[in-house]
Amino acid sequence: MSRTASMAAIDVDRILRDRILASADRIIKMMPAAAKTAAIGSIDVPALVLNIARGIPSVEAGDPEQAEEITRAIAFKRRLIEAAGGAFDAEAVRNLLGHKTVQAVYKAARDRRLLMIDDNGAKLFPAFQFDGNAILPAIPRVLGAAPGASGWAVLQYLVSGDDGLGDARPIDLLRGNQDDVDRVVRVAQTLDD
Repeated sequence: MSRTASMAAIDVDRILRDRILASADRIIKMMPAAAKTAAIGSIDVPALVLNIARGIPSVEAGDPEQAEEITRAIAFKRRLIEAAGGAFDAEAVRNLLGHKTVQAVYKAARDRRLLMIDDNGAKLFPAFQFDGNAILPAIPRVLGAAPGASGWAVLQYLVSGDDGLGDARPIDLLRGNQDDVDRVVRVAQTLDD
């Protein structure tokens, strides 16, 4: 089993923990007072989770149409992450790449050498961009070709494709020959948020 595959099982727990911690303040602010009181009075963990879930509005919108739009956007992002083979948090990427600090991972993302997406405060790194313990050589080229595009826009392009590439998905072409990678980079130059 490759190191990437074995880390995926570990990363799910870490990503979930980080997302829960990153969302805690926001969840508390969204909850009405009665829901907070019910959560505080919970006698065990399942009751606590249930009371918190009951107290969180399904989405942060008063308008039903806006709520539906937000719900669709959340589901769309989940599908993109799944199509990318999941995602790692910064600590997992640090371990995978052998960096000394997570700051080095974030610097690589800022320098457009590593694709990072911001998922409601959780910084995630789509798994497809790693080849063993290294970043696919094509990733910095794609990111450099689309300097104004967000991580989500790049991810959407890579997993969904573009008419300019025919039926081929860019995520698959990145592991192909140089001509395939050049095609992906050329189309990435047209990306814009």
